[in-house]
Amino acid sequence: MRLFIMMTIYAAVALLGLAVYYPILRRAADPERKMSPLFVIPYAFATVMFLFPLVGSQLPNGKLCFFFQKYGNIFLGHIVYFFGTLVIIVLLSWITRIVVLKSKGKTLVPSRRSSAVLLFAVLVISLAVNLYGYRSANDVKVTRYEISRETLGQDQPLRIVFVSDLHIGVNSSLKLYEDMAERINEQEPDMVLIGGDIFTSAYDAMKEPEEYLKVLGSIRAEKGVYAVYGNHDMEEPLLGGFSCIGAENAVRHPEVPGFLEKCGWQVLTDETVEFPELNGLVLAGRRDLTRPGDGVSERADLEALLKDTDPSAPIILLQHEPEDFSAMDKYGVDLSLSGHTHDGQIFPINICLRLFSPQSYGLKEWGSAVSIVTSGVGYFGPPIRPGTRSEITVIDIR
Repeated sequence: MRLFIMMTIYAAVALLGLAVYYPILRRAADPERKMSPLFVIPYAFATVMFLFPLVGSQLPNGKLCFFFQKYGNIFLGHIVYFFGTLVIIVLLSWITRIVVLKSKGKTLVPSRRSSAVLLFAVLVISLAVNLYGYRSANDVKVTRYEISRETLGQDQPLRIVFVSDLHIGVNSSLKLYEDMAERINEQEPDMVLIGGDIFTSAYDAMKEPEEYLKVLGSIRAEKGVYAVYGNHDMEEPLLGGFSCIGAENAVRHPEVPGFLEKCGWQVLTDETVEFPELNGLVLAGRRDLTRPGDGVSERADLEALLKDTDPSAPIILLQHEPEDFSAMDKYGVDLSLSGHTHDGQIFPINICLRLFSPQSYGLKEWGSAVSIVTSGVGYFGPPIRPGTRSEITVIDIR
C-alpha cells in the first residue's frame, strides 16, 4: 500500500510537470504544430528524467539499480527546480490573466519568443541552483556551540564533535568523507558521536568499501567514537530518497555492524555507556524511532533506557530523530544530540521546517535540557544542498 501511494503521488507530480511543460515547449519549438526534433527530443528527455527515479526504486540492488538511482537523484534536483519553477510561473500567469486581463476585456496569447525565453531562463535557474547546491553539499563546514560545564557537571573542559547523516550511497564522493574526517581530527575531540543514517538504505551501493573503511577508521578521539543507527541504515528500496516499504519489511545488511566495528566505532542500540573519569557522565544511545531494526518492533522509551542511570548524573542522549523534547527534563537528560532533518536540505523546505517543526536545526533549551540538531554531512535524494550546509558540529563544554 505504501509503495502504491508513493508511486501514485509521484506519477501525479510527473504528469503535472509534463503537462505544464508541453504547451510551452510546443510554442517555443514547434509553432506550426509539426513534430520537429526541437520539440520531440527535449520532451522525450524530460519524460526519461521522470522515469529514472521510478525505475531505480523497482529494481533489485545491483549495478543497474544503482545506475538508475544515481542519475535519478541528479534528475530529481532539476525536476524540483526546473519543473517546480515552471509550474509556479504558469500558475501565476493564469492568475494574472484571470484577475487583470479579463477584467479589462483583454486576452494574452504567449508568443514563440516569450515561451523560448521562459524555458531558457528557467533552465538557467535550475542549472545554477543545482550547481550551487552540489558545491554546498560537498563543502563541509564547522559549526560551533559552547555549553557551560555546569550543564554537564564537568570540572574540566570537554570537546565533543557530533556528526550525523553521512548517507553513504549511490551519489557519494569519497572526498566528502575525507574532508569530514580531516575536519573532525583537526578539532582534537575528546569524544566523537555519530547520529545515524550512516548509509542510504543500501550497503552495497558504497563504492570501494575498503577506502571508506580507511577514511572512517581514521577518525580519532581520546574517549572513543560512538554511533547510533538511523532510519536509512536499513536495506530498502527508495523513491526520491524516501522508503517504499513499511518498517516491518526493512532489515539491516548483515555486514553493517562488522564494517562499523572495523572503523573502531561502538554502536549503541538502546544502550548506555558511563565515563567515571568524566564525573560519571552517561552517554545513552537510542535505536531509531521509525526503524529500530534487528528484529525489534519498538525502541525503548526514555524511562526504560535510563532506568539504571542515576538521574543526577550528567546525561547525553544520542538519537537520530529529534524527539521526546518534553520528556528529556523529566528523566534527567542534560544534552540531546540529533540529526535526521538535514535542516530541510532543499530550499524552501528548510524554511517550512524551521517555521513548523519544534526543532529542525540548531540549539534550543527544553527546560534544563539542551538540544542540538545538526544538518548533517551527506544528503538523500538529490545530491544538493541549496540553502543549507554540510557540517560537523563542535560542542565545547567549558
